[in-house]
Amino acid sequence: MRRAGTDAITGPAVPPSGAGGETGGGRLFVGGRFATADAGVTEGWLLVRGGRIHSLGTGAPPRVPDPVVELAGRLVVPGFVDPHCHGGAGHSLYTGDPDDVRAAAAGHLARGTTTMLASIATIDPPAMEAAARAVASVIDDGSAPNLVGIHFEGPFLSQARRGAQTRRALREPDPELMERLLRAAGGHAVSMTLAPELPGAAEFIRRHGEELVCCLGHTDADAEGFARAAELGARAVTHLFNAMPPLHHREPGPVAAALLDPRLVCEVILDGHHLADDTVRLAHRVAGPDRLMLVSDAMPAAGMADGTYAFADREVSVEGGVARLRGTGTLAGSTLFVAQALRRAVSVVGLPLGDAVRMASGTAARLLGLRDRGELRPGLRADLVALDGELRPEGVWLGGNAVPVAAL
Repeated sequence: MRRAGTDAITGPAVPPSGAGGETGGGRLFVGGRFATADAGVTEGWLLVRGGRIHSLGTGAPPRVPDPVVELAGRLVVPGFVDPHCHGGAGHSLYTGDPDDVRAAAAGHLARGTTTMLASIATIDPPAMEAAARAVASVIDDGSAPNLVGIHFEGPFLSQARRGAQTRRALREPDPELMERLLRAAGGHAVSMTLAPELPGAAEFIRRHGEELVCCLGHTDADAEGFARAAELGARAVTHLFNAMPPLHHREPGPVAAALLDPRLVCEVILDGHHLADDTVRLAHRVAGPDRLMLVSDAMPAAGMADGTYAFADREVSVEGGVARLRGTGTLAGSTLFVAQALRRAVSVVGLPLGDAVRMASGTAARLLGLRDRGELRPGLRADLVALDGELRPEGVWLGGNAVPVAAL
């Protein structure tokens, strides 16, 4: 399979059937293994028509006039869905420059992330607005086809658990500022992370819980605070375990509340640095794959060499692939792609492949209300990733169209 924008046909093409054969722009994938939600991994074929999965099955493939992609035993999974990403390929998603937005999104698409949100971190409000306008312009012109919306990580976060967020930019929930951010987003705001213990947070969740996915994070709340927020309409937890009080046997806190509450879907950053592998196993055992999402939380150095990276109002040092605020031990996002998180989930943590695939695609798609993707099922978008024997992407298709692939 060539690493280019065209499909490599490495075996004989299936000849057209002649009379009665369905025509139209499509593509037939043969000789692969397909990870479906209902049947696990099945050897067979998959037919794409009009950018969507038309059909898939086992046995001899249909005789159709469409181009054929010979998968040669590769595993095909649904395209990855990343609801929390700040940048990659050397570019930040919140510089306010549309070219940076396009380049960062392309870097993730080339590694199999066919759907993503642009996460705008907490920086000074005018800069957050400028960033939102830039992202919105790129979504509107379609120049980053895997980019579907905006996630605001703040500015309504806890000072005590700010992590790498800019201290001076943190605010208590402010209706006027929120309206400015929403206007800047131009209808593309999808989610926001906030600390539920802040004054005004409850009213914020009541007011915006229908239009936005309210995510709980960068928080010093206790378990009761999380439960109240979920009752009001919060639906997700930003990078579970990170930037919140730790699990304690007498004070279970937000971690236990998040894992036990069926209303909350939880992000996990599975890069081997943010979470110990046993911590991931514990979360999986308690919450299961339908309530856990593999996210990148990637910063610009994803896909790049170690070094110092300056973006927005911060400098980040990357050593051994670990990103920290320069001169501190504070983690500043990751250098991860969701494809790498999936690989680690299976190969290192030992999660079942089907569970890891749901955590990388379907769970986030459902949370974001994207019912047209996240699984290999007839009628859904043909967002596909072909993985080699070591679970590295070797082919990526967005709506059935091949895109260039970058090595991991």
